[in-house]
Amino acid sequence: MSISLFRSVATQYQGLRTVNTVSMMNTISRLIEDQVINHAMPVNFYAGFERFSNFPSQLRRYSSLGAVCRRAYVFGVQDVRPPSIPGVEFIDIPISSPLAREWFLLVDTPDFWATLLTQEADGQDAIRGGRRFDGIWSFDEHVVDRASLLLTQEMGLPYTPVGKRNYTSQMTNVAEINSSMVGLLEKTRLSGNRRWKRIATVQKVVELTLRSQPLNVTLAEVAETLHTIFGASDVAIVLGDAKQNFSTASVLGAAVTGVVDQAGNSPIAQAIVERRPVKVMDARQSRMRDPLLPAALSLYVAPMLSKNAVYGTIAIGSPDAQQWTDEDSEMLVAVAHTVASIIDRSRLQRVLLDMTRQQQIPV
Repeated sequence: MSISLFRSVATQYQGLRTVNTVSMMNTISRLIEDQVINHAMPVNFYAGFERFSNFPSQLRRYSSLGAVCRRAYVFGVQDVRPPSIPGVEFIDIPISSPLAREWFLLVDTPDFWATLLTQEADGQDAIRGGRRFDGIWSFDEHVVDRASLLLTQEMGLPYTPVGKRNYTSQMTNVAEINSSMVGLLEKTRLSGNRRWKRIATVQKVVELTLRSQPLNVTLAEVAETLHTIFGASDVAIVLGDAKQNFSTASVLGAAVTGVVDQAGNSPIAQAIVERRPVKVMDARQSRMRDPLLPAALSLYVAPMLSKNAVYGTIAIGSPDAQQWTDEDSEMLVAVAHTVASIIDRSRLQRVLLDMTRQQQIPV
C-alpha cells in the first residue's frame, strides 16, 4: 500500500491535529470501539496497528468487535502471525508503506461515522516520554468520506459513498462518546488529586519524626493526617503493651475504641497475628468486618513492625466498598513503617529514662 491516510487529510484540516500521545490515542480508540460494541453496530470497522505484534493486547476487544461488526479489518506489517478471530480479517501491508507508521480507526455508516488518523512523528511524547504521534480525531463527514474513499481503493474494493446520513443518530452517538470522555477526564483528575493526597500524607507523617512529643500525641496526629489529608473516613490506630495486649490508641470517624481479640478473624487481628497487611474490598462479600471499624465495608490494615515484634496496626476504613488501590496500600505501609520508627525512638527514650532514674548510668 502506498497511501498515507493521515497525510491525505492533515494539510487540509490543520485545526483538527490535536492528538499526539499514545495514551490519548488509546482513549479515543476505546471510545469509538465501545460505541460500536455497546450498540452492536453491524458496520465495517477499519483499524491500523502498524504491526501485528501490537495487536495481542487487543485480542478480547476485537473478538467483541468481530462478533457485532459486519467485518473488522486490521491492517499491519505481518511481523508475527496474527490470531484467527471470527469476523476479523487481517490485512498485511509492506513495511515500506506509509501505513506502517500510522495508527488509525475508521467507521463510516449512515448512523455513525468517526475516524482517528495518526502518524508516528520524531521526538518523544512530552508527557510520558514514549512514542510521539501527530493525529486527527474527527466526526466530520468530509474527513471520514476522504479516508473511507482512499482506504477502500487501496483494498481494491468498490467505494460507495454514504448517500443520506442520519444526523440525529450521529448526534446521539457523539453525545455518548463526549459524555464518556468527560467521565474519563474527571476520573483522571480525581486520580491525580488522590496521588497528591498520598504524597502529602506520607510527607506529613515523616515530619512527625522530627518532633519531640508524647507518643499518644503523635499517634493522634497520624490519625488526623490520614483522616483530613488523605481522606479516610475511619481511622483506628492500635498499640500493644509489654504483654502484647492490643487496644486502640487513637480513633477517628466511625472507628470505635476497644481491645483486639487476637483469637478472632477480624482484619486487625489477622494483621497482628500474621504480621502482614490485610485488605478488605467488600466486607459484605468476604464477611471480614472489624469491630473497631464497624461501619467500614472496605478497609486496609498495615502492621507497625519492629525486628522482633508487632507494635500495633494502622487501619483505614470507608463505608463504601472497593475503595483502596495498590497505591493507597503502599502509602499506608509507608506510614506504618514511619510510625514504627517513631515508636522505636519513643520506647528507647523511655528505657534510657528508666535506667537514669534507677542510677544504672551516670546522670
